[in-house]
Amino acid sequence: MPTTAVPLFDATQFNRRTHGSASLQVEVLALFVAEVERLMRQVEDAPDPQVRGDRLRALAGVARNTGAALISHEARTLETAIAAENPDLSQLKKAIAETFAFIQRTGG
Repeated sequence: MPTTAVPLFDATQFNRRTHGSASLQVEVLALFVAEVERLMRQVEDAPDPQVRGDRLRALAGVARNTGAALISHEARTLETAIAAENPDLSQLKKAIAETFAFIQRTGG
């Protein structure tokens, strides 16, 4: 369980955005997982703080639009530390792992 008051996933928002369509939800979640994995690799491999910040903003947006509130929160929090040469990504990685586990448990 996350240790913050930010919800892991806003299922109501996700349901509304996908019009309750189970098949659309499966498709969106598959795309979401792939995009989060791609963006996280880019965050980790960023050659400079500006690129890292851009990728964190993209990650926060993708998460927010899908209802993954905790990932969005952690990515936005990290944006304030983008100047750090080796930022601590552990909370963001934990949020991603928890969200992916939630998606898998709920059949996404």
